[in-house]
Amino acid sequence: MSSYTVKIDDAEFKFTKDQLDSEPGNELATFFLQGIDRASSPQSTGKVLRLEKDPLLFKLIQAHLRGYDVLPIPDTLVPNYMSKEGALENLQRDARSLGLRRLEDKVLNYQLNLARGTQVKIPVARKKYKLATFRKSWVVVDITEEGYRTLLDRFSKRNFQVVAPSSLQCPGYTIVVCWRDFEGAYVPELALTKESHCALLESND
Repeated sequence: MSSYTVKIDDAEFKFTKDQLDSEPGNELATFFLQGIDRASSPQSTGKVLRLEKDPLLFKLIQAHLRGYDVLPIPDTLVPNYMSKEGALENLQRDARSLGLRRLEDKVLNYQLNLARGTQVKIPVARKKYKLATFRKSWVVVDITEEGYRTLLDRFSKRNFQVVAPSSLQCPGYTIVVCWRDFEGAYVPELALTKESHCALLESND
């Protein structure tokens, strides 16, 4: 089978007629096959095309013309003087200069999908929660969201007396519920008893 040669520095890249024809109208096919009966199986003209391209990126072009997907670019084919983003940009430029429109479109679509996937996401502020207990004075401690939800769920299933949280102040927080004489409310890990006045607080942010 005849082949056609592209030389970049000391590297040689071989193509068949079918590979060159796989992207209609590209500059490689124009150089090697112009004036040749494409329906036949021509012998190599002996022409060699010398290009000033990066050989690693051109290896991706060769693989593309052989029918392979070349994206994402493997780390081993990123020139050591380029970033991965730079290699994508340069591959897209090389594809355009050689008239490889399908490859150019693939790179552009890949870059667009990357941009969509790496948009800066604004972090959502998480609520903070506190538990306040009163005996001689209010004592306020931080609790986790899980603990807050557990206490709310537990209290919603039992009888308790809602009271006004007299003198309880906690800037930046809203009092969700305050109670006393909670039936069976003893919670060992929190030292809550039915004699306690308690309140759950949620941050305002």
